[in-house]
Amino acid sequence: MSSITPESAEDSEKSHWFFRPKARPAFYMVVILTVLVVAFATHVRRNTIFACPATGYSDGQYLGYCQANAYGDFDHGAFWFNLEPVASAAAKEAEVLFIGSSRMQFGLSAPSLGRWFDEAGVSYYLMGFSHTENTKFFTPLLEKLKPQARAYVINADGFFGKRMTGPASDLLYGADTYDRYLTKQTLQSYHRRICTWQPALCGQKISFYRERETGEWWLGGTQGVAPADVGPAHPVEMHKVERDFDAADRFIDSLGVSRDCILLTYVPHENNGQPTAAALADALGVGFVSPDIAGLRTFDGSHLDQASAERFTAAFVAEAGPLLQKCLTRTESRAPVKGLARQDRPVGGSRS
Repeated sequence: MSSITPESAEDSEKSHWFFRPKARPAFYMVVILTVLVVAFATHVRRNTIFACPATGYSDGQYLGYCQANAYGDFDHGAFWFNLEPVASAAAKEAEVLFIGSSRMQFGLSAPSLGRWFDEAGVSYYLMGFSHTENTKFFTPLLEKLKPQARAYVINADGFFGKRMTGPASDLLYGADTYDRYLTKQTLQSYHRRICTWQPALCGQKISFYRERETGEWWLGGTQGVAPADVGPAHPVEMHKVERDFDAADRFIDSLGVSRDCILLTYVPHENNGQPTAAALADALGVGFVSPDIAGLRTFDGSHLDQASAERFTAAFVAEAGPLLQKCLTRTESRAPVKGLARQDRPVGGSRS
């Protein structure tokens, strides 16, 4: 019976591929490449458009936002650079234009809104933006868009503030913004194909999709959803009314429509300042419609969930509908958007 001596065992071990002089660098290279691939895949999955689901794409909808560090906003640039011509044209041609923040977008993106306008035979567009967007962006955007609206609904929540948001600052003053937004648009086609083919490859971070023809938003993703009740209304804060009055008065004048055809609203949330918005509308001499409904819920403390949005919107159109119809049946011509004085608005060299 043969036996293996220590010398023969050592020779056998050295004959293994790992112990060959040229094998070890190749092995280490494979390990390094594997680590790099895994790290890159993890980055893509967590920080790019692939951190969000692709559940909302359709021929009539595009991805407006993905809550990932390396993607974020697309919606602002889509309108600023006319990257979504159908959406821009629909907003421009709408008879009633809704403007405001993401709270308005989620709060009024409900079937009852479309039903009322269809029955009334009136076109509308929800043109709100994320980041609690305000007049610092809307003033130059409306000058570019030149809307033909005969009536406006403005969500007063933070709308007349002086703070410039990140996306607005980037579009007005940033470098290479057009190219970056164009890249974001291009990525959507890959995102749609890959994440529809294999949904498990993509994450569930919060995202929203915009209807091109009417502007409604539809929520995507579940990561970060934390339902909460709408808070009780705070007492009127007159210092905020006084703070916002001048900017609101100038902006409303710039729209070129009668104040009878302008409504302020307030979509409630956890920090509910509805009475202050009503006081501002009264000071401005414009209408105010914001139904006070018990039991409303948000999906994150800030935006109404789908069921609450439907309840709020149904009550909103029941009250605002007759006011809008009365305004829209008038025959006088509409003045063009006048814009604010040059010193009151930001000036940027962004591409048109």
